[in-house]
Amino acid sequence: MDMEILQDYLPEARELLEKAQDDTLRLESDPNNDEVLASVFRAFHTLKGGAGFLEAEHLVSWTHHLEDLLDKLRSHTLVVNGAMIDAILRGLDVIDDMLQQLACGEYPGPGPEELGQLIQELAAGKRAEQVSVNGPIESDATPSNPFPPEATLLVSQRPTAAGESGLFLERTESASSSETAADEITDAEFEATLDALYGNKAPGVTSASDSGQLNSDEISPEEFEQVLDQLYGQQAPGYEQPALTATVSASSIDSEKATAEIAPPTQSVSTTTNPSSEATNASKAAPPARSAAAAQEAADTTLRVDAARLDAVMNQVGELVLLRNRLSSAIGSLGEENEDMLRIAREVDITVNDIQSTVMRLRMQPCKRLFQQLPRVVRDASRQLGKEVALEIVGEEVEIDKAVVDALSGPMTHLLRNSLDHGVELPADRQAAGKARSAKIRVAAIHLGDKVRIEVSDDGRGIDSQFVTRKAVDKGVITAEQAARLSEQEAVELIFRPGFSTNDQVTDISGRGVGMDVVKETVRKLRGRLDIQTKPGLGTSISMEFPLTMAVLPVLYLRLRREIYALPVSSIESLLDIQESRIHRMSGRSVYRVDGTEVIPMVDLGRLLHDRPLRLGSEPIEGILTERGLIMVSEVLGNEDSVVKPIDFLAEQNWYQGATISGKGNVVLILDAGALANHVIDHGGDSTIINVSCKGAA
Repeated sequence: MDMEILQDYLPEARELLEKAQDDTLRLESDPNNDEVLASVFRAFHTLKGGAGFLEAEHLVSWTHHLEDLLDKLRSHTLVVNGAMIDAILRGLDVIDDMLQQLACGEYPGPGPEELGQLIQELAAGKRAEQVSVNGPIESDATPSNPFPPEATLLVSQRPTAAGESGLFLERTESASSSETAADEITDAEFEATLDALYGNKAPGVTSASDSGQLNSDEISPEEFEQVLDQLYGQQAPGYEQPALTATVSASSIDSEKATAEIAPPTQSVSTTTNPSSEATNASKAAPPARSAAAAQEAADTTLRVDAARLDAVMNQVGELVLLRNRLSSAIGSLGEENEDMLRIAREVDITVNDIQSTVMRLRMQPCKRLFQQLPRVVRDASRQLGKEVALEIVGEEVEIDKAVVDALSGPMTHLLRNSLDHGVELPADRQAAGKARSAKIRVAAIHLGDKVRIEVSDDGRGIDSQFVTRKAVDKGVITAEQAARLSEQEAVELIFRPGFSTNDQVTDISGRGVGMDVVKETVRKLRGRLDIQTKPGLGTSISMEFPLTMAVLPVLYLRLRREIYALPVSSIESLLDIQESRIHRMSGRSVYRVDGTEVIPMVDLGRLLHDRPLRLGSEPIEGILTERGLIMVSEVLGNEDSVVKPIDFLAEQNWYQGATISGKGNVVLILDAGALANHVIDHGGDSTIINVSCKGAA
């Protein structure tokens, strides 16, 4: 196996595979789109060619079968149906597995024999109702002939465009399956047709008395094949290239001229198999040619770079940012101001920012790459569950960091499958509730300044917080005492707990309690924010917010007594001055009343990190308001761009997102605000926030 060819082939093959799947799903709603059919055919043809260079015989064979099927579809010899779409999609999955084997340096094995046989039968014209993805459909009346009804060529005399008399051939479906093949007609049948039309007055008859001799109403097999070529090109049913092109004689050239005289323009010939004319097909084929040329021109201006090299550049830029911070801090600490040094520091700051911005853009990818697998997920799951669902995708052009796109592929699938299984009702239930039979799932990417929000929403039944709480208690996820302290929002968020599912039985779609937990953990690792909003009977919306880049993280430095920590700026809503009158005790927890409507838990970092609570009135205390709670610190210092370094030696569940180096060269731990708040919520009575006598406590 040539590894250089393999390294070039694999990225292109995966792009072709993704494009082929997207186009195949389009065919399901627009089966007569010749441009899409041609696109899928070209994808399989290109995949086969590259596999041939690599000598991957089984991949060549597999793509060849799919290419045969698509060739019949694009020539309109066969018509697209549901069984074919299912087979093509399953065939794409097999190719994906084969590409993974190639990526591991192994030649792929053969594809599933049963699916391969099904694809070949479909390409041969076997009836769609006789086959399905899961196997043959049983029927009381099994047709003796597995092929579709054959066709008959009818000859009629009509005036041509020039006003002269001409012979016209038409292909019509035959009612009987025992007749001859669509492109075959016996001499006797053809003679009988001509005699019925003209008798002995057929054009070209020189003498009525010479009826026993060979007249112009006879046509040789070669001449008849020429007529078929005029009608079908090289795609005539049953056409075999070697038999027709073995010899070329002057008589065949003369017969071609004769055919041109008696045969009508191909635009005038209508068939039940291919209603489009050659001229129309030519006009439809023109745009793909132009788009292919445009794609080639665009490819010449792009360069494929290994992701590892790009990551290395980003890491180096991160180190440059840290050096910039240290330089600025060092110059700021100088006793005397030096205009030259200050000017140099400002120029370095501007240059580093420009480099950072440029490298960030190199890592940005459109969300289309993240969303392109979702139509297939919805299609397969909805059919398996017997539900009608319309998927709407918005914001495919929104760009986000490559790390987010790569990491969210699995979580997005979990979100959609969870929505389909738990949120969307059966068509009959929706109709009974006064809704449309077809549910709607919306996936959207929204650009929000230095963040990107990705939302998955449905118009299903919503989430019943009381039902979720009861299930969590029954399955031992939480205790009854903890359940009594949960707010409605906290109860809904129980669906993200590890091992929790509202399904009592495990199915192919859900029930193991790992999908939504994966979503939450992935969002946490990507330094994102997860939010869920639901209304019973109306639907559910789950949103995730991520920073545009994962390489550089803006943080807020804070002091806890003598130690310095950092919090991601993206997790902070505002800074607050703590007022003792707003501190209360509710259900064993210390909470803070932010305004007239919002009450949130208080997170005492002194208690959690030093095992010694902060004391209001005895030492300075400031508050940092986050989405999940109010974090108590000694002092807020300031913000700075930082580079996050992972902490590999800590347990998987901890309170830190990583570490960074401050402008003064010190190692600073970056806190995870969500993990801190969750700990207080889960251990409310065990983590007394502030030991003061709370005035007005509840």
